[in-house]
Amino acid sequence: MAEQPPVAGDSHDVHSLLSSPDRAYLVNNHGDQVQIDTLKGKKVALYFSASWCGPCQRFTPNLIDVYNDLSPKGNFEIVFVSADEDDESFKGYFSKMPWLAVPFSDSETRERLDDLFKVRGIPYLVILDETGKALTDEGVEIIKEYGVKGYPFTPERIKEIKEEEAAARRNQTLRSILVSSSRDFVISADGKKVPVTELEGKTVGLFFSLFSFKQCSDFTPRLIDVYEKLKAKGENFEVVMIPLEEDEESFKKGFERVPWFALPLKDKSNEKLIRYFELSTLPTLVVLGVDGKTLHSNVADAIEEHGALAYPFTPERFSELEEIEKAKREAQTLESILISGDCDFVLGKDGAKIPVSDLVGKNVLLYFSAHWCPPCRAFMPKLIEVYQKIKARDDAFEVIFISSDRDQTSFNEYFSGMPWLALPFGDKRKVSLGRLFKVRGIPMLVAIGPTGKTVTTEARDLIMLHGADAYPFTEEHLKKIEAQYVEMAKGWPEKVKHDLHEEHELVLTRTQVYTCNGCDEVGHVWSYSCEECDYDLHPNCTLKDDKQTKDDAEEEKPKDGWICDGEVCYKA
Repeated sequence: MAEQPPVAGDSHDVHSLLSSPDRAYLVNNHGDQVQIDTLKGKKVALYFSASWCGPCQRFTPNLIDVYNDLSPKGNFEIVFVSADEDDESFKGYFSKMPWLAVPFSDSETRERLDDLFKVRGIPYLVILDETGKALTDEGVEIIKEYGVKGYPFTPERIKEIKEEEAAARRNQTLRSILVSSSRDFVISADGKKVPVTELEGKTVGLFFSLFSFKQCSDFTPRLIDVYEKLKAKGENFEVVMIPLEEDEESFKKGFERVPWFALPLKDKSNEKLIRYFELSTLPTLVVLGVDGKTLHSNVADAIEEHGALAYPFTPERFSELEEIEKAKREAQTLESILISGDCDFVLGKDGAKIPVSDLVGKNVLLYFSAHWCPPCRAFMPKLIEVYQKIKARDDAFEVIFISSDRDQTSFNEYFSGMPWLALPFGDKRKVSLGRLFKVRGIPMLVAIGPTGKTVTTEARDLIMLHGADAYPFTEEHLKKIEAQYVEMAKGWPEKVKHDLHEEHELVLTRTQVYTCNGCDEVGHVWSYSCEECDYDLHPNCTLKDDKQTKDDAEEEKPKDGWICDGEVCYKA
């Protein structure tokens, strides 16, 4: 939901708020009329929602649960204010709701409520106290985070809950994390209920996963391997999956393939744990120590990189692993990263097997890419241009394509347009190289120096910024480039006024890549910029005669009734 202007604290007469000149009633989902006066002395929540809104559809079941828990108290009511587009959609959606609604036919009242409470996004829940005073316009967030515990939804209650949660974090145990008021067990794939008490005293990984999400499906076999190795060694380690699936069938199908436990699908604790651990990425494997305290917020990367060696996931173990990795980096050679068993070659353009030993002593770029990836295809022409320029002046340079293509045909088609080498499609070395260099996205370009050590994993950015001049990508070379850029700008004014941008002064700014608003060409390194207007000029456009620059720009403006996109001009 978009950020809303505050309405909390405003007071309203509920009858006047919800009625119209010819209507003093609301309706229930059977079509019966319910007098607005029956709301006197009750807390009233105004629920702005619609059937076409996905987030609303996902939130409404949570709100129904809370309503059903509070309804017996007799002092709480919800009024649905529909944003549906027709009466049929309204009736279908409202039929699932156990509360009241403003009649769909009264569009004037619905629109008035939208304006009064500054509704800019849905679902939106405004909660009024017994006197009509607005307690909060953040009802959706409160219900999601606290559920019925948030009642009576006053600022004091929310503050109290936050203090309780802070105390709970300090006193966190496995039971406080996994046990709810209605459940003290986890489940196995065969449907058995396993008491949480059986997990106490163990190191427990909470696996937030979505089987349909590729990163999760790629990571799961790695976690299964680690889990089974630790179990075989008799380690006190367990995994509990926190399922994020939308439907039962997908959950069951995925759950059958893993050896660990899970919380039930759509268990209320799932949402609570997502918020508690501030889930921001998938996959996430939170590790709880034997005392139930959080050891690590996410060891998924460590599992990918180190496997079972990362156990028991303590700070001390990670320090040891860092020392091991440091020693590996210092001993790294091209052969140590590119040779695995009998895989000791790369492919040439004619399909010939080029021994890795032939590349020792060269500067090598490892190019992680794929034909299906638009940014990869956009970067390729630039990399080819740079490759040819570097190769012309230094034959001790090579690029090796490491494919993430989906099939051999796609690989062949993509590789056919490359002038360099490649690992064979489906080569097992791709996985180890991806882990070694922590490849999280493509295109990615890793520079390996003549000694076989890693120079940088950010060679793509350097090529985009400096082109072939970035070679050989070493820190010493980049410092020289930096010194040249500083020298380049000597004598340039720090600020200028320019006819092409009369609103504000332009400030000399260090930048990476931009498009000049004067000549529409790509610029690098330095620009004269107006941050407020997101406006950039090349230094040469800025510092040459202002009149000529302005005349040139005017000349390039399209005629009235035409639109130019930089390549073609079209009639508007």
